[in-house]
Amino acid sequence: MSGITLRNTISSADIEFIILRHQVLYEKEFGFNSDFGDYVEESLKKNVERIWIAEVDREFAGCIGIAHNEDSVSQLRWFLVEPSMRGKNIGRTLMQTLIDYCIEKRYKEIFLWTVDELLAARKIYEKFGFTLTESKPKRLLWGKSITEQRWDLSLK
Repeated sequence: MSGITLRNTISSADIEFIILRHQVLYEKEFGFNSDFGDYVEESLKKNVERIWIAEVDREFAGCIGIAHNEDSVSQLRWFLVEPSMRGKNIGRTLMQTLIDYCIEKRYKEIFLWTVDELLAARKIYEKFGFTLTESKPKRLLWGKSITEQRWDLSLK
């Protein structure tokens, strides 16, 4: 396997693929229904600042993105690593690239929303210094009873 390459030139086909992979993986791994794919699709229509796609040997390995929120705050979105590519530093590479970009753009904070079931993602967030700042009461979302969580990283 050769190294990881990242690109941030994104086509409409890339967007469709990101939506599809989120829908398929979250259904398979977490039991989310098709409403989740609709949610991802809708989110990709608003405030997208940048998306990075990781590839290994020209094969999609994962993605991550930033949605512009406020002048000094950005939101991490669309973080996904393909199951066959996990454990190969792709998540770490995507996360570091995103954080470096936010520092370069002089953001003071990055936040994200996730759900409590995504344990592997939470470990990555913790390794990069994100802290859990809010948990919403458990509710039915995407066909499951889940707890949404907000994680924040100060870049000051």
